[in-house]
This record gives sequence, C-alpha cells and structure tokens, in this order.
Amino acid sequence: MENHSFWPLYVAKLPVKGLYALNKSTIELAKPIIRQFGQIAAAGLDNLETINQNLVISLNSGTKSAFTTEVQQLDEARDADLKEIKRETSSSLRSSNADKKTAASVMQLFLAPFWGIDDMAQDIETGMVDDLLAKYNARPDLLAAATMLGIEGLFVSVATKNAAFNVKFMGRNTEYSERSDSASTVKPAAVAAYIQFCTVIEQIVNLTPSDTALALFNQMDELRKEYHSQEGGSNGKEETAPTDSKQ
Repeated sequence: MENHSFWPLYVAKLPVKGLYALNKSTIELAKPIIRQFGQIAAAGLDNLETINQNLVISLNSGTKSAFTTEVQQLDEARDADLKEIKRETSSSLRSSNADKKTAASVMQLFLAPFWGIDDMAQDIETGMVDDLLAKYNARPDLLAAATMLGIEGLFVSVATKNAAFNVKFMGRNTEYSERSDSASTVKPAAVAAYIQFCTVIEQIVNLTPSDTALALFNQMDELRKEYHSQEGGSNGKEETAPTDSKQ
C-alpha cells in the first residue's frame, strides 16, 4: 500500500496573514465532505475553523485605533501654541518697548524649565503642560506679562487642547486594553490546529483510503506547496498601544 505524506511545510514560519489564508482555504476544501470521514476528522476541522476565526479577529483588532488621528492632531495643535508662546517671548526680548521687554524677561524666566516640553513623549508632555498652566495661573505677574505680550489667549488655547488631548489619549489606551489577544498570541494555537488536522487527514488516506479522501489530501498538498514560498515571511506588526515618543 502506498504511504501518503504531505509536502513539508514549516507552518509556524508563515506570516500570520499567510497562516490565516492557508487555514481558510483548507477549511473550504474539507468542509463539504468532512462528515463522511467520521467524528474525529469533523472535530479536527471544527477546531481549526474556531481558532482561525479567533485569528482573524485578532488580526482585525491590530488595526489603528479610531482615536489615534485625533490624538496626533491635538498633540500637534498644542505644540504649535507652545512654540508660538516661546516665539513671541523671544522676539519681545528685543523689543524697543521697555514694558514689553520686561514682560518678556519675566515670561522667559518662567518658561525656562518648560522650554522643551513640546518635544517630550505625549503623555509626559500632558503632565508638564498641566504643571506649567497651574503655576502660570497662580501668578498675577505672569498673567500680566502674558497680557502685555498678547499671548494670554495662547495659554487658554493650550489648556483647552491639553485637556482634550488627555481625554482622547486615555480613551485610546482604554480601547487598546479591551482588545482581544494580538494575532501573534493566537498564532501558535492556529499552527497546532492546522498540523493536527493535517495529521488526521494523513491517517485517513493511509489507513482508510478512498477516492474522496485521496482527492482532499491532494488538494491540501497542493496548497502546502503554494504556501511554501512564504515560509520565513514577516508576521507583520499588529498596532499596540504606541510609546508616543516624538521624532
């Protein structure tokens, strides 16, 4: 009796999307006829289908958060206000107006510890901006200086944008924490389920051969040959909660 063995395929080395596609094609080939091979074969296919559904869910959950664009836009907007505050302060130091020059000196001295906060990681910047605003609002001399320099509106704008940023940033983090496992976490189970199902089909075609079993075996074997070229491919990068460091 001829012994049938599948074409060698290192399934674990397939990229996640390649593994999902291989499993999906295998399921589509086997599903119409699997019940005639008995309960073990049917259970193996059911297991493969369930885990592959989990795999595609985890792939989809790796997509970018709906909050990400808003978070980035608000970060850029508050940075623009902070830069404008610094620009106006620096330029006013060269003013011929003595009152304006004095106001700029007061403001520059206050801003010195906060000068580079617009280049900090987003979440750290949020806390630093809150600290800056609390100290600014507690000092009448700074409020007066800002009015003299015409930048009091920028401080109000920074406060508004910083608060809005924090709401969106925390919302995004909550969304990520509630997501299902990443595809890379689910992948080992999907690999194991595929290998297990292939082993069942090999046993059927060798121990209880039939034309139907052999046809399924050959179709699955051709699939394995097609996916052989993807071995060692990148798993791709699912979106996790970003570090939010600035370039």
